[in-house]
Amino acid sequence: MLAANSGKVTNLRRITMMILDEADRMFDMGFEPQVMRVLDNCRPDRQTVMFSATFPRAMEALARRILIKPVEVQVGGRSVVSNEIEQHVWVVEEDGKFLKLLEVVGNYIHLGSVLVFVDKQEHADGLLKDLMNAGYSSCASLHGGIDQYDRDSTIVDFKNGKTQILVATSVCARGLDVKKLVLVVNYDCPNHYEDYVHRVGRTGRAGNEGFAFTFITKEQDWYSGDVIRALELSGSLVPQNLREMFEGFKLRMAQEGKKVKSGGGFGGTGFKFDETEATYTSEKKKYQKAALGLQDSDEDDHEQEIDAQIENLLSAKRTVKAMDGTSTTPATMGVNGKKDHVPVPMDKLAMAKQMAAKLTAKTATINKSEVEKTTEGFVRGTGGAPGQSFSAKSVADQLAARLNAKLNYVPGEGGEPLLRPVEEGGIFQKYEEELEINDFPQQARWKVTSKEALAQISEYSEAGITVRGTYYAPGKPVAEGERKLYLAIESTAELSVQKAKVEITRLLKEELLKLNTSAIHHINKGRYAVL
Repeated sequence: MLAANSGKVTNLRRITMMILDEADRMFDMGFEPQVMRVLDNCRPDRQTVMFSATFPRAMEALARRILIKPVEVQVGGRSVVSNEIEQHVWVVEEDGKFLKLLEVVGNYIHLGSVLVFVDKQEHADGLLKDLMNAGYSSCASLHGGIDQYDRDSTIVDFKNGKTQILVATSVCARGLDVKKLVLVVNYDCPNHYEDYVHRVGRTGRAGNEGFAFTFITKEQDWYSGDVIRALELSGSLVPQNLREMFEGFKLRMAQEGKKVKSGGGFGGTGFKFDETEATYTSEKKKYQKAALGLQDSDEDDHEQEIDAQIENLLSAKRTVKAMDGTSTTPATMGVNGKKDHVPVPMDKLAMAKQMAAKLTAKTATINKSEVEKTTEGFVRGTGGAPGQSFSAKSVADQLAARLNAKLNYVPGEGGEPLLRPVEEGGIFQKYEEELEINDFPQQARWKVTSKEALAQISEYSEAGITVRGTYYAPGKPVAEGERKLYLAIESTAELSVQKAKVEITRLLKEELLKLNTSAIHHINKGRYAVL
């Protein structure tokens, strides 16, 4: 609608408040370009509010791009199940899940409505049929395969109490608020932590008491880590057989040479290729595409190619310096760990000494007390007394003293410069990384060198970023003593430098993807096709 008729149909210029509900899911599902396009069309002085029960740190970097001076408000814990919900986890066999469901529903159906979660659409319809055969006539199913009108009708009936039991997939895990919902049953165990938190959060809302039961089979032991994490963070009791299941899963992964994350989550459960196998599989895939006439369909490899392109073009250069608080120059750490002081060029200092000596010789005959009085009056702006003379050196000395005091500079004996130490005798490391961006397309360079982008990256990573060097077109030789355009990242914390580099790489990748997409869309834009 915003793009229709060259933007003359409607616009968002009157919007002063933009609210994004379930904001993390929007970014997680890949709608970041659409969200950014809508936000770019709103007023720049708008207020933006984002709501979500869970907000992973990985999504936070994307969210910060559309927020200015964000304020985070937490109700309860961050990505934690509410204390009002009583959680139970049962390790059951696949054949005994339905009998357990009938047992749980029979104990709580008289208290209010029941929501049962499954993992697939066909499972929802099958379980609905089984519940009806078991005598529960007031049931309904809800999933992505149902028409939107029927979905709305089902939700209205469930909220009004006409339907007591709703069998649904994870489409109901977010945004569903039913006041009389007392029981949530995870008939099929959720496959990640955020999904578990949102599913269970359908009950126990607005201070009401709720109950949640999760069924997990022995074949689903890779889900046990996230369930244990959710129980521990919310202060609930973890069943012993669930812990044993997770320990068995970790032992099995260790035997296969795969590592399980300690934070409840896990990684490495899938098959991993070594370098030879990965090359063979990639070549086989290309041959299959060629045989089927799909040489141009490289969407799967598109992002990998862009990642490799960015890595080749950046040519990052990293240095670590040990800054000595008692010296004027950084001490670079050598191989043996000792400090190597960088020499300072003395040609300018020698020239300054010679000029000072000439000025001193010229003004040696002038009365010192009179010069000081006259100079002091001149510097203060009151002017000197009539008939009093003053030298340029005296004026320069007074101005230099003021400048030295402002810069925390103390001249040493013999004209050697000294700086007051920041840390008495202390040495702190300074991390620097240079990312050469000269060879990137113009749009990508502008994206990472704009003031707004640099300010946001610096605020997010807490690292200093400066644009240095000069842009040289392809094939143009670099002048002697010059460098191609690059970004310099500096910080006393290594993590800050890494965060800034990751964010810059992400922005470059985003622009390259946009350029490739726009190039594809501009093909065959003519009105007629020549056969």
